[in-house]
Amino acid sequence: YNRYEYTNDAAVNRTTPLDGTYYLTADGTPERPISIVAAGDGDVIFDGNGNYALFDVRAADHTYVEGITFRNAEVAILAGTQFVAGSKGLTVKRSRFENVGAGVFTNWSGSSGFYIADNVFIGRNDPKHLIGWAGDMWVKFRGVEGQIFPPAMASYVAVKLYGPGHVVAYNYIADFHDGINVETYGNPDGSVASGPGIADGPKYPPREYWDRRPVAIDFYGNYITNSHDNPIEAHGSMDNIRELRNMFINHASHAFCNQPTLGGPVYWIRNIAYHLPAGSTRLTNGAAGVLFYNNTILSETFAAGTSNTHWRNNLILGENALPAIFNVTTFTQYTSSDYNGFRPNLGVEASFRWNAPRAGVVADYNRLGHDAALEAHEFRTLKEFARATGQDRNSVLVDYDVFVNVPKLDAQDADTVQSLYDARDLDFRLKPRSAAVDRGTPLATVTDGFAGRAPDLGALELGAQLPAYGPRPLKE
Repeated sequence: YNRYEYTNDAAVNRTTPLDGTYYLTADGTPERPISIVAAGDGDVIFDGNGNYALFDVRAADHTYVEGITFRNAEVAILAGTQFVAGSKGLTVKRSRFENVGAGVFTNWSGSSGFYIADNVFIGRNDPKHLIGWAGDMWVKFRGVEGQIFPPAMASYVAVKLYGPGHVVAYNYIADFHDGINVETYGNPDGSVASGPGIADGPKYPPREYWDRRPVAIDFYGNYITNSHDNPIEAHGSMDNIRELRNMFINHASHAFCNQPTLGGPVYWIRNIAYHLPAGSTRLTNGAAGVLFYNNTILSETFAAGTSNTHWRNNLILGENALPAIFNVTTFTQYTSSDYNGFRPNLGVEASFRWNAPRAGVVADYNRLGHDAALEAHEFRTLKEFARATGQDRNSVLVDYDVFVNVPKLDAQDADTVQSLYDARDLDFRLKPRSAAVDRGTPLATVTDGFAGRAPDLGALELGAQLPAYGPRPLKE
C-alpha cells in the first residue's frame, strides 16, 4: 500500500499518486466485511496515476467501500474477469469516481450480491455535446467546436456487472459511453447454443450453475445523462431484471435496451426517458419476456425483434427520431400492448406498425436456414391499428401539453440535437384533467394506491410523492 494514504499527518499530501494497483486478497463476511471508509475529517482520494486498475478486488469477497474518491485510472474497482475470477458481496456507497474509463467492473459469472448506491460517476467523454458513437446523423458534427466523430471512448461504462443478486441504485452517472451494463456474456454458464456442428446440451443452466446466472438484478433511482450509447443495457440477462424509477436524459441511442434478453421477465417500470434522438427502445434478436409498465417515453418505440413483450400504461410521445411512433416486430402472437398514450409524429402515413406471425401460429422464430414468416401491417391512425390488430384498444392520443413543463424536441434539428438538458429544469408531472389522467389499468405492485378512477399513464401518478433520482441526502 502507498504509505501516504494512511498517515495522520495533515502536512502530508494524501493524494500522492501510487505506483501500481491495490490488490485486496482478504475475505470479509457479510456481517464483518473488509472496510475502506472515509474517517469524515476530509476528502480521501485514491489517485491511480494513469494506472490500469486502481483497486483489484477479484480475490476479495465482502469488501465495503464508503466515502472515497477514485480518480485517474482505466478501471477504478476491478471486481471480476470473465472465466477467470471475481469477487462477491462488494459494497460501494457514497463515493466519487472521476477521470476513469470504468467505475466498477466485473464480467465474472460468479460475482454476486454487489450493492452500488449513492455514488457519483463522472466520465471523460465530452461533457458539452450529445453525440453518438455511430450513425449518419452524427457525421455532420465532425470538427464542429473541435468534436471528433466517431468520438473517442475515453470512458466506457460506470458500472458493469454479471452474476446474480446485484443492486445499483441512486447513482449519478454522466459522460460515459454506457451508464450501467449487464455483461453481454454469451450463453450463460452450463447452457449450450443450438446450431450446425454444436453438440446438443442444456438450453437453460442446470441447477449446479444457478449461482452463476445473471438473475435478480435491480437498477433503480439512478440519474444517467449524456451517453454515446445507452444508459442501461440489460443485454445477456436472464430472469427478474428490474429497472425501476430511473431518470434517463440525453442519450444518443436507446434508453430501454435489450439485445437480447434471455427469457425474462425484464421489467422497465416508471422510468422517465427524454432526449433520445435515435429512438427509445432496442429489442433485438428475439429479446424475450420484457415488460414496459408506466414509463414516460419521449421518443419513438421501434422493437426490431422481440417475443412475449408487453406494454401497459406508458406515455409514448415522439421526438421525430423515426417516422412511426410505435413499430413492433414480434415472433410471438402473445406479445401485447394496451392502455397507453401516444403522440404520433405529424404527417406520417404509417404511425403504427405491427409485424407478427399469421393468425393461428403461436410463435415463429428466425433460426439458421429459416426466416420467420411474419405478416407486416401498418396503419396511419391509432384507431385503425386497434381495430385491425386488437392491440391498444383502450389507448388514447396525447400531446406534450399533458405535462407541466416538458418541451417537445426535434431529433432532426441540427441546432438543438446536441443540447444537454437538466431534469431540474423540466417538470414531468401530469397536469390535472389532462388526457393522461385516469386512463391506465391497475397493475399489481405497480399502480397500488392510485388516485382517481384509474391509474394515470406514465411514470408519475398525479399527486403522488416524486421519486428520488441520484444520490440521496444523508440523514441527520
